[in-house]
Amino acid sequence: MVHTPRHCEAPAELLARRSRWTDRLKKVLEGKRPDDWATKRAKQLLRPILYELAHGKCVYCEGALDVTSDSHIEHYISRAVDPDQAFDWMNLLPGCSKCNIAKGAQDHGNLLLKPDIEDPEPYFWMHPDTGELQPHPSLDSAAAARARRTIELCKLQRPALCSERLRMLGRAVRWLTQLAAASEMTAHLHDEWQELSDPRMTYKFVLRHALTLRGQAALAQQDRLSFEDKRRVYRSLAVNIKPAR
Repeated sequence: MVHTPRHCEAPAELLARRSRWTDRLKKVLEGKRPDDWATKRAKQLLRPILYELAHGKCVYCEGALDVTSDSHIEHYISRAVDPDQAFDWMNLLPGCSKCNIAKGAQDHGNLLLKPDIEDPEPYFWMHPDTGELQPHPSLDSAAAARARRTIELCKLQRPALCSERLRMLGRAVRWLTQLAAASEMTAHLHDEWQELSDPRMTYKFVLRHALTLRGQAALAQQDRLSFEDKRRVYRSLAVNIKPAR
């Protein structure tokens, strides 16, 4: 889980239709109309924008998304808890089906970390043998409670996730070992770094964790800056949106 800034304003169509879509949702929740929570048009509008803002990954587990299937329009505050926020731009995030279903309609009281407005990285530490996330030992009790609650809500200790984190850790460590043994940056090392540092690469937290622990904090910071570069988001978005002021 890493910081994923929201680099654009709400789409104009969302602002124009928010009230109508919210009224429709309330009727669905009240059982007055048997329908999906959002119209097909709402999903067509929001899903690709959110997908690109997070470089095609779930903001919670960092797993890769398929914009046509696995990509969910995630509500930080559940639409069942507060339907008035269901189409609030700042409440919408890209998530995978597993994290979305795990989180469900629980009222987390803002204990869940919100990666578009805060940096989750300092909250976690990854066990190098199991791939499990744990609250960082430097946290105070309140921050540690938020880290634990985030792990619990999204089930971030899923075995498949832990395996993927260990796979990324192994790849990062191999690259760092080869880099330390090389007298200069070879073409192979350069190409591997280009892949690892691509914003679309999954499990960035693990990569940066490994870089920092192996004395390459500058490279970890370089990766953050590349990931958070809003110009990449603008180039990749296929819809007309305005940059955030």
